[in-house]
Amino acid sequence: MRCVPIARAGVAVLAPLLALTATARAQDGPWALTNARIETVTRGVIARGTIVIRDGLIAAVGADVAVPADARVLDLAGKTVFPAFIDLTSSLGLASMTAPQAGGRPGAAPAAAGAESAPVGLEPYRAVADELRPAAGDVKAARDAGFGAVLSAPSRGAFRGLSALVPLRDSAATLELIRSPVALHMGFQPVAGRYPGTLLGVIAYERQAFYDAQRQGTLLDRYRASPRGMERPASDRRLNALVPVVRGELPVLFAAGNENEIRRAVAMAHEFNLTLTVVGATEGFRALDALQANRRPVVVSVDFPRAPEVTGWSFRAGIRRPPDDSAAADSAARRVIEGNAAAINGAGIRLALASGGMLRASEFLANVRKAIAAGLPRDVALEALTIRPAEIAGAAEQLGSIEAGKIANLVVADGDLMGDSAKVNAVFVDGERYEVIAPAAPARGGARGAGGAGGGEAAAQVAGTWAVTVTSPQGGQNITMTITQSGDAFTGSMTTDMGTLPITDGQVSGRTVTWSVTVPMGGQSMVASFHGEVEGNRIRGTADLGAMGSAP
Repeated sequence: MRCVPIARAGVAVLAPLLALTATARAQDGPWALTNARIETVTRGVIARGTIVIRDGLIAAVGADVAVPADARVLDLAGKTVFPAFIDLTSSLGLASMTAPQAGGRPGAAPAAAGAESAPVGLEPYRAVADELRPAAGDVKAARDAGFGAVLSAPSRGAFRGLSALVPLRDSAATLELIRSPVALHMGFQPVAGRYPGTLLGVIAYERQAFYDAQRQGTLLDRYRASPRGMERPASDRRLNALVPVVRGELPVLFAAGNENEIRRAVAMAHEFNLTLTVVGATEGFRALDALQANRRPVVVSVDFPRAPEVTGWSFRAGIRRPPDDSAAADSAARRVIEGNAAAINGAGIRLALASGGMLRASEFLANVRKAIAAGLPRDVALEALTIRPAEIAGAAEQLGSIEAGKIANLVVADGDLMGDSAKVNAVFVDGERYEVIAPAAPARGGARGAGGAGGGEAAAQVAGTWAVTVTSPQGGQNITMTITQSGDAFTGSMTTDMGTLPITDGQVSGRTVTWSVTVPMGGQSMVASFHGEVEGNRIRGTADLGAMGSAP
């Protein structure tokens, strides 16, 4: 998404952000975190104990652990230490989904003459580990919310690719991945402009690919056992990538939000013996029987809709409600959405909590607390942020709890992060300490700071008229947007081919701007959510187009 001012009022040059994360550069020697309350997750709570970190690993933890003579001692009296959180719904480090070149995905080199590349979203062999280029700001924002690692994978298509578990260190250019590949990621999203371009086409394409992969596996086994007199099986990297999937050797993380998607994904898992985990599950409470039958944990998104998104069809929330519903019903629907994780847990299904990919990191803990208030037990929520995602990612021997021998991914907080007011003070990733400094108070009489990811920076001035280009799956869309700003909030409208649509939930947080519009679609509606960064006289970012994915 690119926004260019046409007649923009109040343009301001923003001062550099002063409240930056202070990173401990000198990482030589062990750490000794003393006098802390330690939530180990798997081995109970240590009311007052010590954690020794050496070479990026937890060397010792307990109430009577001796402090090594060469350790840097950090007295955490009054603080609580948790395992760092793990997000299983991230696209961190992957390029934005722009129009692909002839060679395939955005930014890829053109295919060689005579070679045919699969379109983006039909690449079960796509290895995320080969593409990761994490932006420092994205790493910091996730880490400041308490995350120590994320599972990065593409967010669009039917066969999306093979994910990688990424540590959230500042040394992004020299990342050493925790695990890769972790799983094949799938969804029911059609491919724009070609087959399979419909939901039915996607389902048929996926099922046929799995049948072909079963046959490919049989041919490969026969040839390995007795190649004499047998024609070599065709070298098909798409089918070869799916052979371990249909044999249950490589797990599948399947993006399925609403009830029908969940039931279809589980049915496909049963048909082809897939080791399948449902991801998103925003209507999980409607499909508890299917989730129970799958006998696998569920990754539950806490990307709850904001107030304007609850009415009508919200593809992010997956909740079906009439557009003229009352305020009372609106509140009731919100309680159902926030109680989704509690309903899944109440049905005896293990779960991990995740950001949903589109959630601002600064909102994550607030939404976890809403899920707890809606009935999810506090200890279950903590497990769902730590050991459960580690188990799903196949990294439970490395992450997810505070135990000797595991990676030193830890969160230091000034209280219980599952409560209402505790804040993250520092995060350790691979034993490296990153302080999380609270945003500075705005200058007296100045513009009100936006808080959250924007830190103490004054809200950017975005009032005026903008020319907006959105490169959607259906092609480029040219839009005129008019904004009226008041502090860190704004209203206005976007004029499109479908008419003038009012802007809702307009917010400015430092240089970050977010807003939504509700787009009518054949008697129903779709909420399009925009997220951008102000860069001088431009805004660049992405539009979340619900079931159609995201667009620049």
